[in-house]
Amino acid sequence: MALREEALYASYRRLERPLFNVLYRQLWQTEDCQDLIHDAFMRVWERRAKVDEQTLDALVWTTALNLAKNRLRWRLLRRHEPLDEDSMEDHASTLDTTDFLAQRQLRRALRSLPAASRDVLLLAEFSGLNGAEIAAILGIPAGTVASRKHLAMAKLKALLGDRPDA
Repeated sequence: MALREEALYASYRRLERPLFNVLYRQLWQTEDCQDLIHDAFMRVWERRAKVDEQTLDALVWTTALNLAKNRLRWRLLRRHEPLDEDSMEDHASTLDTTDFLAQRQLRRALRSLPAASRDVLLLAEFSGLNGAEIAAILGIPAGTVASRKHLAMAKLKALLGDRPDA
């Protein structure tokens, strides 16, 4: 059965905010996140004849995460948009110095995590998905979700100095 338009809109209403929360912590640019969310839903709609509504949300998540990875690869290849702290300069005026430095430290720490662990951590903390759903999206066993999240949190705490406000 082909994907119905109503089901796609319902999925968008459910997933738009959690998708943005996760993608933002990978890309750190609002416009890129919004574009990728739109692109993910458009790609799913273009394949609607083959999309099962039961797995729609997982497909949208997988599509959006893959698009984000492609965007990061493109940035590295083209060096068009820097991935370092300089890319935050446009946001600096809206943050006080302490917030700016904390965000820069968090970005560095997240970037230093292995991609697989970072993906699990971001999904677990910002998507509202449970471990089984994260496992389905990433194509890994549910136990691996828990272990990667634990390892990522331990490394992140070590990198951030285990501060109570971090």
